[in-house]
Amino acid sequence: MVIKNDQILDAAAAVLSQRPDATLQTIAAAASISRTTIFNRYPTRDDLLEALGRDALERISAVMARVPQDEPGDVAAVMSEVTSGLMPLGPRTTFLRVVPGLGNDLDTHWQSAVIPLAEYIHRVQALGLLRGDQPARWLVASYIGLLFAAWDEIAEEEVGINEAARLIVQTWLAAACYPSVAVTPRR
Repeated sequence: MVIKNDQILDAAAAVLSQRPDATLQTIAAAASISRTTIFNRYPTRDDLLEALGRDALERISAVMARVPQDEPGDVAAVMSEVTSGLMPLGPRTTFLRVVPGLGNDLDTHWQSAVIPLAEYIHRVQALGLLRGDQPARWLVASYIGLLFAAWDEIAEEEVGINEAARLIVQTWLAAACYPSVAVTPRR
């Protein structure tokens, strides 16, 4: 039987989001693999956490690569597309907030992952399409906060993925746009 790395990382993300202190043995059981198999791939828990963090952030980076680099397009449409791409990544990212001791190198990767969005927001602010009285960094942080809140609500089965995506974009645009701008993000 071929054990795919995704199988291990999926199980690890699910287990760690519920039990941040889970051992490699617990994760191996959740992935339906032996202790030996997981220890061969990830000799330490920290090695697994690093791999899981890098995987999650690579997936986020791939979605952020969709952010326009030239023409700004319709801000609501861009934010809707990015948000829709990020929504399925919730289970892979929740552990980033709940596992103690993560940081350092992963923080750097996280910042790199959101650079395209930060640059986009800065550009559309300069064009007057978003409020200029709020720092671009604040707008990015508020968007990420809404994203994590939505992932939590999805995990609790309070909202579905599509509804959560709509709520993120609608809430964020309502705060990021000038009050006189009507915001109706596409569904």
